[in-house]
Amino acid sequence: MENDILDSLDDIGYTGPLLENDALMKAVEAGPRSVEYTSLVSWLVKEIQGLTSIDESVNPITGPDDATHFLMELSGFMREYGCPYQVLTDGPISQRLNTQQSKLQLLDYLTTELSALRIIAVEKPSSLKRSSSETTDVPQQLESDTAKHLKMMLIALGFPKPPATITAFQLCSKVEAKVKELMGQHPNQIGKPLLKARLSEKQWEQIMKINQALVDEYRTRRDLLLKRLDVTVQSFMWSDKAKEKENKIAEVYQPIRKALSQVPEVGIPQILSARDDLTRILKTSSGKEREVTKCAINRVIIPKVPDRGGRAWELEPPPPEMPSFQKRQDSGFQQQRPQSARGGGRGGGGDRDGGGGGRGGKVQGSWSDTTQNTGGHWAQGGGGYGSRGGYHGESGSYQGGGGRGGYNEGGYQDNYGGGGGGGRGGRGGRGRGGRRGGY
Repeated sequence: MENDILDSLDDIGYTGPLLENDALMKAVEAGPRSVEYTSLVSWLVKEIQGLTSIDESVNPITGPDDATHFLMELSGFMREYGCPYQVLTDGPISQRLNTQQSKLQLLDYLTTELSALRIIAVEKPSSLKRSSSETTDVPQQLESDTAKHLKMMLIALGFPKPPATITAFQLCSKVEAKVKELMGQHPNQIGKPLLKARLSEKQWEQIMKINQALVDEYRTRRDLLLKRLDVTVQSFMWSDKAKEKENKIAEVYQPIRKALSQVPEVGIPQILSARDDLTRILKTSSGKEREVTKCAINRVIIPKVPDRGGRAWELEPPPPEMPSFQKRQDSGFQQQRPQSARGGGRGGGGDRDGGGGGRGGKVQGSWSDTTQNTGGHWAQGGGGYGSRGGYHGESGSYQGGGGRGGYNEGGYQDNYGGGGGGGRGGRGGRGRGGRRGGY
């Protein structure tokens, strides 16, 4: 089916981005959430509207959130046009284009209808320009807005159908004479015109420009209000209960929405018909006007409400996110790594005659103290700090051995570095003496 759709789009003169098979299938896969797909549907609908009198229009989406509004507009168009496919007209609106088959069927239906209408427009144009109900004929549909209002005016004034040979000047002269006659009979019914002076052609041109500027301004305002209305109605469709009644809501809402025009109806004719009673400003608190404007809410007295602030000139600026940059300052204190003191040396060895070994040098901090003690027959080898003293026996055969040299305490330094440890004391010499006699 997609190949037939591509051929039909080429035949009817479509020049959009969906003339390639891959682009078309990608847009069909997204469906109502695709800008390209909805733009193609909108283009086909506008082409059909140009050949018929269908009032319902379909606008492309600007984002995925507008898909619901697009489906509602499409539903109104298909119902007014008389689509025979139930899959496109029945069931919940949000589920009509859920399948790929239904999306392709919609494009196929619109392209074939447009092709048929163009053929009819060439061969039998009198059968076109008919409404969906087909209750009006072609001359009534081709009647201009000016002719329509002129016809209503002649009927209101009681004029018979004017002959075909009458000129526009003659017709307007008779209408003016009839209006003056009726105003003379009822002077207090209409009042005096607000615009009494006759304007020149240049002045009318200026009035037309001013009127066009006002029309553009109020068209924008109406577009905003109507968009808010559509969004509000869409928000009610989000609930599960409302989704079951989408068709009923559309049947009630679409006729009312259709009657709301985006273009304001105030123009030059309203300026000419304005009466001097518009300059009378009546107070709404007067008795007669109050009967029309009063309502139950007027009895509610609103007390003084607290001031919630929010004025820009009353707000304090926020604190800075980062402190200001400052130049580094020297502290003046320089750290110097001190030299560590070295430990004392190893103690000397004892002699054979029983001399004790000398103790190692004691080092603490930056000072040192070295003491050596030697003995005769017996000696006490001193330790570093309170080391064990020498030992000698009372026996007659041997003298006491020399004491063992002690470990010195590690050096001490006030600053960071520690001093080196003291050297190990030398081993005392073994005493060697003769036997002694009695003590």
